Amino acid sequence: MDALDAIFARRSVGRLTEPAPAGAELQTILEAGAAAPDHGELRPWRFVLLATEAKVAFGQVLARAYLARAAAGGEAPHPAKEEKERTKLGRAPLVVVVAAVRRPDEAIPWEEQRLAAGAAAQNMLLAATALGYGSMWRTGDPAYDPSVKAALGLREEDAVIGFLYIGTPHEGRAGEARGTERGRPALEGLVEEWMPP
Repeated sequence: MDALDAIFARRSVGRLTEPAPAGAELQTILEAGAAAPDHGELRPWRFVLLATEAKVAFGQVLARAYLARAAAGGEAPHPAKEEKERTKLGRAPLVVVVAAVRRPDEAIPWEEQRLAAGAAAQNMLLAATALGYGSMWRTGDPAYDPSVKAALGLREEDAVIGFLYIGTPHEGRAGEARGTERGRPALEGLVEEWMPP
């Protein structure tokens, strides 16, 4: 699949199954992330892989973080929400946590570093699509929770850009199941040509 086909075919797929990319395919996806635009070549990102037992263990981290947030907000925890946090990584066989790691640099603001990590995440989603996999970019409260960041080895000033769920759509490989005929988005109301006053 060429780059434009991957861009226009990419869709968020909420539930994914085996197989997940592995070996050379996973390497390609991660390399695509690392090839993102990067002002100053700071490489302000980190990719954390969660699969098999690691997903189960990290689900416990997410559940504890939810309970702590509920307690801090003076709310009674809801068992269903706790269970959802504990099990939600099971929606895909592979989860790649994309983090922006703040690099000290006077010339390159933190916002640009975060945007570079966001570009890395998008590159990975496009690479997964090009290889025939489905994906979903998720955030939510855990992405901003200091205890979740700490469990990932991140500092308070770093940021979780997203949890990328990657695997095979239940109906088969992404390209085979959905085709690449998603169509191009309408641009009405999104584009304007600037003219001097």
